[in-house]
Amino acid sequence: MAQSSFSIAGTVLSQTDDSPIPGASIIVKGTTKGTSTDFDGKFSLSVKSGDILEVSFMGFATKAVPIVNQKQITIVLTEAANTLDEIVVIGYGTQKKSHLTGAISKVTNDDLDQIATSRVDDALIGQVSGVNIQATDGEAGAAPTITIRGVGSMAGDSTPLIVVDGVIVDSGFLGSLNMNNVESFEILKDAASSSIYGSKGANGIIMITMKSGVSGKTRINYSTFTGIKTPRKSDAYGFTTKEWAAKQMEEVGELSLYTIAQLQIGTDRSWQDVFFEQGVITSHSISARGGNDNTKYTASLNYSNDEGVLLVDNYKKYGARLKVDSKLNDKFSIGANFSPSYTNRRRFSENIHNVARHQPWLPIYHTEETLKFVDPNGAYASLQPGDYARQDHFVYFDLDGDGQINDKLTNIGNSNNANPYARIVERNRSDKKFQLYGSFYGQYNVTEDLSFKTTLAGSYDDIKRIDYMGTLARESVTDAYMQEISQKENYVIFDNFFNYNKSIGNHDIGAVAGVSVESRNYFYSSMTGTGYTNDVVQQITNATSISEFDGFEWQKRGISYVSRVNYAYNSKYLASISMRRDGSSIFGSDFKYGNFPAASIGWNISKEDFLADSDFVNNLKFRASYGVTGNDRLNTGSVDPDAQGSTATLSTGNILVDYYPHLALLGAANSSYVVDGSVTAGFSPVNIANPELKWERLIEINPGIDFGFLNNRISGSVDWYQRTSDQLLLNNPISSTTGFTGALVNLGEVKNQGWELELRTKNISSEKFNWSSTLIATTNENTLVDFADSNGQITSLDPSRPAEWINLEGQPISLFYGYVVDKEIPIEFLDRPYRHVGAQSGLVYVKDLNGDGVLDDEDKTVLGNPYPELIWSFTNEFTFGDIDFSFMFQGSHGAEVRNIADHYMFSNNNNRTLVANSAGEVAPDQNFMVDKYFTNSIIQDASYIALRNVNIGYNLPKDVLEKFGFSGLKIYATGQNLIYKTAANYTGWNPEATDKTSPTQYGYQRGGSPIYSTISLGLNLDF
Repeated sequence: MAQSSFSIAGTVLSQTDDSPIPGASIIVKGTTKGTSTDFDGKFSLSVKSGDILEVSFMGFATKAVPIVNQKQITIVLTEAANTLDEIVVIGYGTQKKSHLTGAISKVTNDDLDQIATSRVDDALIGQVSGVNIQATDGEAGAAPTITIRGVGSMAGDSTPLIVVDGVIVDSGFLGSLNMNNVESFEILKDAASSSIYGSKGANGIIMITMKSGVSGKTRINYSTFTGIKTPRKSDAYGFTTKEWAAKQMEEVGELSLYTIAQLQIGTDRSWQDVFFEQGVITSHSISARGGNDNTKYTASLNYSNDEGVLLVDNYKKYGARLKVDSKLNDKFSIGANFSPSYTNRRRFSENIHNVARHQPWLPIYHTEETLKFVDPNGAYASLQPGDYARQDHFVYFDLDGDGQINDKLTNIGNSNNANPYARIVERNRSDKKFQLYGSFYGQYNVTEDLSFKTTLAGSYDDIKRIDYMGTLARESVTDAYMQEISQKENYVIFDNFFNYNKSIGNHDIGAVAGVSVESRNYFYSSMTGTGYTNDVVQQITNATSISEFDGFEWQKRGISYVSRVNYAYNSKYLASISMRRDGSSIFGSDFKYGNFPAASIGWNISKEDFLADSDFVNNLKFRASYGVTGNDRLNTGSVDPDAQGSTATLSTGNILVDYYPHLALLGAANSSYVVDGSVTAGFSPVNIANPELKWERLIEINPGIDFGFLNNRISGSVDWYQRTSDQLLLNNPISSTTGFTGALVNLGEVKNQGWELELRTKNISSEKFNWSSTLIATTNENTLVDFADSNGQITSLDPSRPAEWINLEGQPISLFYGYVVDKEIPIEFLDRPYRHVGAQSGLVYVKDLNGDGVLDDEDKTVLGNPYPELIWSFTNEFTFGDIDFSFMFQGSHGAEVRNIADHYMFSNNNNRTLVANSAGEVAPDQNFMVDKYFTNSIIQDASYIALRNVNIGYNLPKDVLEKFGFSGLKIYATGQNLIYKTAANYTGWNPEATDKTSPTQYGYQRGGSPIYSTISLGLNLDF
């Protein structure tokens, strides 16, 4: 007689603290019938007496519970001794962590959403070995610079590939994500793991898994935080007139006439105090997750406002997300995901050094008092109170002490530019971006082991950039202009893949095969209007003339064939092999396709009989991988917020050449021609075509060890890697007799190698108190192995201050090059050394390195390089009852920067005139004097140690929450960069900052926009 079914209700709890476990899976053994727990850890299920329930949840040991006739049940799960069966997302699929043979790190979003930042990538700093995330731009909403295992391309894009829920997206998509919607990050670091993405995986891959719907009652979450951001100021650049006067009295015992005059003006503060300000960052997010066994959904809305730490700097983001997954029957499943977002960014409109370098005595506005120092009969006689002040306005002072402001003294300032405050507030530079991402998939289970999935996904970007230079922002009203830029991009990718997973006895087989087709279309247009006489209507239509036009379109197409087989025998012996063949429209017909194979093996030695009963070794796996990836991403600025049109800093300087390098392109000539009596527009070549251009190729080997000791109280991994990039795509200098200065070629070889360590310990684990630690460390050595005829190439970046870089085989890419400082020039030989506040000589004595008595290029040498030797982080996490506390220290050591801001902030250019001293003597050895920017004077140590994150949270007790109808409430406080220590010789605002330059001229900065600290309060509310 058949047994009748009945309903059982139960609760799943954690043994550690008796807290409910939401999302736990409950399956009737031997069937596909099951459910999952709700936010309160509760479930209900139809069962029969004699059934066995298998209850599982990530990080806990699976438990089998027999059913007799219970109607109510409480199931307690114990924390797993290891997480080796944790599922890790890999390219086009998933795999057990214990079966991985590549270098993949996983970061779950346990507390990342509590870090007060407007971008998800900022929260990953210090979380993963081998990944260097630099806060290179301190503006609100600005993207950090991310590199995985060093820079391997000389002209291409070195940013990692971003994959969201299995679909490739642009790196700019990170700016639209909300951390509350993120489940986890997987970082694919070695070529064997990333070669499944072929040409897109050369720089590593960041795979992001978003939160999905769950079965059961709808779960609502509201998360919010508000923080105060405080910029880090530079002591070296923070000089005032009074401090300058005190320095003079100490050094020479009297004040110069210039200092006397400057003190009389009455204003005295560093311009840092004007342009750097505290800002508020606020975030709100509300989400709903729910569904049943067949259809699950998640929906969310989010808003954030980041005021930044610079004057007028602001970044607002609005986003929404809807994801639905539906199981139509045992064979068919479908799903869709849509994520629109809108950002509005008001930008700080100047390089900080260019406005902060102005003298501290300069007021923002004129008053009746300051107008006394203006020549009443001069060019500025019409000035009124409230007008912007300029340094060259001030010419009359009381220099003889008679109480009369009638003594003329000119050139007391270091700049005749417009007021620096006006240059910022009277200029509106803003970006408005609408982005829509969407995907749709359908999956058919051919058999229990074989499935087919088709996915159509795409994104659409619409960006409008405005740069309005107001009538008061520059020296003359005729300088006013408005530039309006429109950028549109649509990207579509169509994936079709078979997945096969089969267990036959001790054999586990996983296979993937499929094809991916993609299309990208980009449109750019810009126009510049001039002739503005007022700022009432800040529109391009208010211009009296349109002075410049620019516009272009480009397309990129690609097709890929993908295959991979994973194999495990008895979970001991592991192997994986993959092949991807990519076709790209970038290259000519003979080299359009590239092949990217990979193979890896692993040995779970801890599963061998001789270690099976070990009390010390719980997990020990040896693995090794080999893989080949490629790169066809030449453009590095086409859709970058800082790109200023078709001549932005790209690999060749022209975006169309970057996308059609194998073709001979024509562009409009500057002249017209007469043909058959008619005036005809002319065309001229814009590049030298290279139909034999090939893919950049990256070959990597990576042996590694994963370990877990003492019941996994000590666990982690050690990796050594060697990544060699050859056939580098490089815009190589050529003879100007060709009509061009460079041509795109395959040239050279670069090697990156280093060690990675991830060490995790459970120091104390008890019912009431837990303490765990994580140490992450990465080393990387960058070497230019082969540069062919370009070995020893010397380049400069700024023609006005032509500091040099050199690229030498056997050395890192982008070495700083120049003279070595010997000593400073004695002050007695400098003309009016105290004329400008904070001034330093622009000249310096340098060493005659070869001792021949002549200063020439033979005395130049390598001055340093911009790459860190060690990046590390150390995290400690504590829980005590309902309270949790954590902190992370993070540091970088060995990198250097060329900080040209010193040249401006210390008025070097205004202080390079020599004079005879009081005895009539001239400075000796003047032939060994050079400008400081040619020397190691501005090569500075970029090392730092930071208290990156501090977090303390309190989870309200369940009995308290039930009174208010809530299922969870956490209140927390966080801090970022509360301690930030730089090297003693670093003078700028941000040692992590680097200007956007080519990889052969890397490490250049103008002081950087400031690093900031943040203190925030927030809460997560579940109901």
